[in-house]
Amino acid sequence: MNNGSGQIIKGVGGLYKVELKDGSIIKCKIRGKIRLDGDVFIGDYVQVSYDNKGEGIIEKINPRKSQMIRPYVSNIDGIIIVVSPIPEPNFLLVDKLIIGAVEQQITPIICINKPSCDGYAKLCEQIRNDYSTLADIIEIDAISGKGSKELRQKVKGRFFALAGQSAVGKSTFINQMIGKDIMETGEVSKHNEKGRNVTRHIEIIKFEDGTKIADTCGFDKLQMPVADPANLATYFVDFDEFVSGCKFKMCRHVDEEICGVKKAVKDGKLSKDRYDRYVKLYLESQKRWNTRYDKR
Repeated sequence: MNNGSGQIIKGVGGLYKVELKDGSIIKCKIRGKIRLDGDVFIGDYVQVSYDNKGEGIIEKINPRKSQMIRPYVSNIDGIIIVVSPIPEPNFLLVDKLIIGAVEQQITPIICINKPSCDGYAKLCEQIRNDYSTLADIIEIDAISGKGSKELRQKVKGRFFALAGQSAVGKSTFINQMIGKDIMETGEVSKHNEKGRNVTRHIEIIKFEDGTKIADTCGFDKLQMPVADPANLATYFVDFDEFVSGCKFKMCRHVDEEICGVKKAVKDGKLSKDRYDRYVKLYLESQKRWNTRYDKR
């Protein structure tokens, strides 16, 4: 048996593809003890033993510099959040992905796709109003390739994960960036304007310049972790410049009468839509935190 190290680039049904340092790819199963100790993420750097047929065993998972539970990836430098007018944007999902990026100290980029759809200009305006201080925002067209050059420059040489709802155009845009159809694409149902998820696994696509993009499954829901809701505001970093106007140091920005964040919303300095979603997330976190010891 040979020993080596590499990165997990794909996983399906308990089998994983590992790219070794020399660029070769082997198919691996996981040592039972590793599975018992915790989860395995696409993007994990691992130690493996393998035979001359290119089949092996993952023996050890190296420490991660970052990880996202959904999408289920690790060691990324940033996340590309793709939104479009159709299917209808889920801004709570965007907020939760931004929270994850802040918590993991990775770079968020928001790409707005499908410029030919009704409501595109309005969506661009809202995205810029709510997130311009939090993420780079790029208007793209997955069909024509608009924005692909700008995005390639921002992610060059780094490892990013694509995330967003089904059928917003993630896989189509990857095909455009690469210049050939390597990812299956889906369509939006005319009946309910919801996307059909054709990406059923996470796969890392490597570009010639060393850039790596993880195409991930589309999803509409992302549950917040069970955490003290008092800490939620620390992940809304666009609130930071207004907290000096709060009466209490541990202001929650919800029920307090003298609150700099609430005043900023009233004065039009902070997006009311984003603040309203913060309150919704706060109440959701509070409920989960207060019932964390309840029997299920």
